Amino acid sequence: MAFRTAEVGTDCSRGPLLAAVDRSGRRVLLIPILAKQTLKEDIDGQAVVLRKRALENDESYRTYACLELVDAGQDDLFAALCVEVIERVAAHPDKAVSALQRVLSDWKALLAGARQALSPSALTGLFGELYVLRELVQRDSGAVAFWTGPLRTAQDFHRGIDAIEVKTTAAVDGRQVRINGVSQLDFAIPGRLVLRWFRLVTGRGMSIPSLVEEIATLSDDAAGFSKLLREYGYRDTDREIYARRLFEVVEHRAYEVGHNFPRVVRSSFSGGAVPAGVTEVDYVIDLDSVGAEASRLDDRALAQFMGPS
Repeated sequence: MAFRTAEVGTDCSRGPLLAAVDRSGRRVLLIPILAKQTLKEDIDGQAVVLRKRALENDESYRTYACLELVDAGQDDLFAALCVEVIERVAAHPDKAVSALQRVLSDWKALLAGARQALSPSALTGLFGELYVLRELVQRDSGAVAFWTGPLRTAQDFHRGIDAIEVKTTAAVDGRQVRINGVSQLDFAIPGRLVLRWFRLVTGRGMSIPSLVEEIATLSDDAAGFSKLLREYGYRDTDREIYARRLFEVVEHRAYEVGHNFPRVVRSSFSGGAVPAGVTEVDYVIDLDSVGAEASRLDDRALAQFMGPS
């Protein structure tokens, strides 16, 4: 087994902890231990496994407790797990294996249920919708009724004949949004539609459970809010998983979608209907290409659209 390694900046009594990637791209955390040290291995885990490995390079031959990610879909969960292991080892460098085992014990239930948790992309989308919902309930404590995204409506929020569609990305560059279907950017006049776009960074800021708690406190319909969260796929039993992932909004744009906004709707086609035999129409808009004639809302105009505070 070959690894590419890098020191994480924390040492235990046997040497530096290493972040590693094997030839297949699998992520690993390596903790140096004594060759004769007994390690309680776990090679049947669904999300991660722990095994004892002897590794060598041109300079040394060492034995490691090797914590490996086996479910590539749980990359964010594994990152949070490793951060906690590193922090506990840093606090007790002479008891690295004990610290590792304590963390795995604390995370046992979370790791067992990892496959049922929302994916990182779903969490990113949920954070964007909840961020907007918090703004709404700060203005109107009954605004949970406007959140229709969990019900799979064309847009994420509806207030009377007006609507808001939310797009969120964790990408470090680019301002592209994927539009799902010909209805997502369609609306009936005299109604209005606003597209809100957020860029997030992870690892700092606020967790989704904290945002959920804040909205529930502001809202006068906590029961209805909880029901919508369940419709989305968010379960409070996974709170500990989600609490370890933080988000911060670093960029925000808002557009009023009008006839000059680049979009594909039913009226884009001859006869006002999608051609027979076409079952799905998904497309991507580059917001950097949106011309000046498309109305980008400033904070004041956006506040007016969202209603009185």
